[in-house]
Amino acid sequence: MRNNNMNITRIITGLIALTLICAWAQYSCPYPELAQMLKNPEQFAGRRVAVFIEARVTAQTADGFMLDQRGAQLQVHAAVENAPLEEFVAVAGIFQSPNHLHADTVHLAPGRRWKMAVSVIPVLALAFLLPRALNFDRQTRTFTLRRGNSL
Repeated sequence: MRNNNMNITRIITGLIALTLICAWAQYSCPYPELAQMLKNPEQFAGRRVAVFIEARVTAQTADGFMLDQRGAQLQVHAAVENAPLEEFVAVAGIFQSPNHLHADTVHLAPGRRWKMAVSVIPVLALAFLLPRALNFDRQTRTFTLRRGNSL
């Protein structure tokens, strides 16, 4: 009985810790989204910012490129020539009101879509193999290895 209480306590503690981390990330905004920067440009003007979550190159300009993050667009001034269109990119630099970023760091992520597609394979393998290797006992609410069943 004591062992089960310890396990339940560990699970609840882990879930509370995960909830607190998610709440911190949501409310502290360590990396504001591009839409938030464009909505309040005076708050971010002259500050160093980074845009890297789902950010893509949408057009080339004379001195950089246009960046799109979930529909919000920003003109990036950077010493990058011929950034591939629709390629994922991470940029960091000084935000200038109303919608310019003077980037000092630009990281192109070639093949990111391919990497995302390949990363699904282990998830599918686990979804297929785990039910074949484990039994779930509803009475004790535990998983046990199936006997005599080799994958």
